[in-house]
Amino acid sequence: MSKEKLYFKSIDDNICYSLQTQIEDARDEELTTVTLVEAIPDNDNNDYVWCSHYEATEEKSLCSKNNCPAYTSKSGRGKCEHRGNLYTFGEEVTFDVPQADH
Repeated sequence: MSKEKLYFKSIDDNICYSLQTQIEDARDEELTTVTLVEAIPDNDNNDYVWCSHYEATEEKSLCSKNNCPAYTSKSGRGKCEHRGNLYTFGEEVTFDVPQADH
C-alpha cells in the first residue's frame, strides 16, 4: 500500500498536506487553479526529525524522553509517537480546482 502523496502550499511552508486538503483550501479561497510544491520524503537526513506535536523540525538528538516534555511512546522508551517524517521540496505542479457541487 503506497502512501498518499503530499504537497506544500509553497516553498515558504514547512507543513505538507494531501492533495485533497490543498484542493479544498483552494476552493475555499475561490481559486480555479492552484500551484503546489511536491513533498519528497527526505530519507537522507539523519540529523533532524519532524515533530507533529510542535509542528517543527527538531534535532534528532533532542527527540527523547529526557529532552522533551511532549515525548510519548507506547512502551515509554521507544520512538516518540510525535516523531514524523521529514519532507523536502520537489517540483511545482499546477492543478485545476473543481468547483463544489451545490
